[in-house]
Amino acid sequence: MSDEAPAGDAADAFAEQARAAHDESIRHLIAFGAAVRGDDRGVHTEVEILLVLEDAEPTVERELERLAETVGLEHGVVVSLHVLPADRFEENEEHPFVQTALEDGRAYV
Repeated sequence: MSDEAPAGDAADAFAEQARAAHDESIRHLIAFGAAVRGDDRGVHTEVEILLVLEDAEPTVERELERLAETVGLEHGVVVSLHVLPADRFEENEEHPFVQTALEDGRAYV
């Protein structure tokens, strides 16, 4: 098993479960960061997820935050969820944070 396996497994598990529960609400789901690239050599592994929802839906966002916490606990990693409604994502596509996720990340949706 490679060092990045828990992070990759957690990203895969989160993406699969999030899509199963809320596929119609998700425009983009991108895992990114050092752990996904395999650069994370620390004791604690973090998986960052950029999640773009079609609309600002607080209930869906809360459910996905709980899912991220559950998946993180199951895989022994921290899943950091960054949620944006589609209109804010489109307004900020040139922001360095968004660009990093798009360029370095693994897209699931």
